[in-house]
Amino acid sequence: MPARTARCGITLTSLPEKRRAGLLPLCTFLAMGWAFVAMWLTVALFALWEWPAWRILIAVSSFTFGVLLTIFGVSVVRDSKREYVLELTESEVVLVIIDRYAKKKTTQMLLLDDVIYAEYYPYPDSSTIIYHTEYALMEVPLWPMGDRGQDVVDFTEGRGVRVINVQSDESIPA
Repeated sequence: MPARTARCGITLTSLPEKRRAGLLPLCTFLAMGWAFVAMWLTVALFALWEWPAWRILIAVSSFTFGVLLTIFGVSVVRDSKREYVLELTESEVVLVIIDRYAKKKTTQMLLLDDVIYAEYYPYPDSSTIIYHTEYALMEVPLWPMGDRGQDVVDFTEGRGVRVINVQSDESIPA
């Protein structure tokens, strides 16, 4: 039997949409925003007899705010319907994005030896690492991975890639 070599690497899959960081507060604020839209449209109706110009101004601004809430809400739903699968091996980074909203699947791949440096954004609700090569950029969202996002940073540093934390005073190479 031929000898098998152990393959060093990690594979991460994003958390289910209901367990992702920030989803509950975003939905709460969306609901509060719609409550304010309803309240101000009610105020606009009562202002009809007293100040018609104010009624129009309040109604238009409430409608505009409702449109912005709708756009933001669709964005939240689209993000929650994406599933990310990240595979890091000793030689490559593979990111598979499964978008159930648009019903499509994309795959991105970089060779780890080609990565010049990586930018790390450690913010809990939008944690991201961006791999820079001479021919491409790969943005890997770590926020849907939960607590395992730090494993990606540690693994990348362990392979000799310089990881720059944007919160530190380190300068980004030109």
